Amino acid sequence: MLEAPSVELVGVASRSPDKAESFRSQFSLPRAYQSYEEMLDDPEIQAIYNPLPNGLHGYWMMRAAEKGKHTLCEKPFASNAAEAERVAETGRRTGVKLMEGFMWRFHPQHLRARQIIESGGIGAARLIRAAFSFALPRQPNVRLNPALAGGSVMDIGCYPISASRFYFAAEPATAYALGEIDPEHGVDMRMSGLLDFPRGRALIDCGFDLPYRTSVEIVGEKGTIFIPKAWLPEEEAEIMVDGEREKLPRANQYVNEFEHFSQCVLQDTPPRYGPDDAILQMRVIDAVLRSIRSRQPEPVSDLRHQGSDLRPEA
Repeated sequence: MLEAPSVELVGVASRSPDKAESFRSQFSLPRAYQSYEEMLDDPEIQAIYNPLPNGLHGYWMMRAAEKGKHTLCEKPFASNAAEAERVAETGRRTGVKLMEGFMWRFHPQHLRARQIIESGGIGAARLIRAAFSFALPRQPNVRLNPALAGGSVMDIGCYPISASRFYFAAEPATAYALGEIDPEHGVDMRMSGLLDFPRGRALIDCGFDLPYRTSVEIVGEKGTIFIPKAWLPEEEAEIMVDGEREKLPRANQYVNEFEHFSQCVLQDTPPRYGPDDAILQMRVIDAVLRSIRSRQPEPVSDLRHQGSDLRPEA
């Protein structure tokens, strides 16, 4: 945020006054708010960044919208698709901008890969393999809290899901996923799944108890694209196209993301990825979580489940 040209980082809000002051001092910010409400009541604040635990994203986006604040919210957009729809409706009614913060979509490596696909460089995409995993220390961790929409699918499985939708430029009809539920915390620790798209398949996986993996492979009828560091690349990234290395321009995907959202606010233009996209994303996540529980393929657009607690521990 500090590096984005059109963003002015004004302050930080926390439930802990000491933590807020520490953050303010570290980054030399003008203000440290003593509560989230105090920040939302500040008339000089135009927009907020919401990095709260997953289960609090939807509630605080709606609270911010009611105060006229635009919100860039960390993924996932909400706890489920039904809540995402309520958030989107609140945004429409209040006229604020809302965007889900998948920063990877603003890195040149993905824009270049999508360009290759759209130009026919590898033929029609038929198969996508995408993964995100890392070893999560077994200690008190918000990612393991079912009351806050924890679990590997919500935290990191959402990346392979979003990449599959991004590269197929479509929505899957069915999700089939298997996962392991941690008996102590009641959240999914691992997931392996298949998403059935109109023109191909996506093989996705994630895990809190696996080695660090962040890759995406797109297999077309005539060639392949491999992105070894799909989610957290260095600023100088590269992709492999049919085995040939292609370097990308130096870029910071977070700066690009914040700059894009700021310009949407300043120019009154819609975000590249608005609430409608976030709702579609949450529908796929819901279906994956249902499938883990049922151990059966689940339709992505199954409206019977809207509004229920879809996490595996329910």
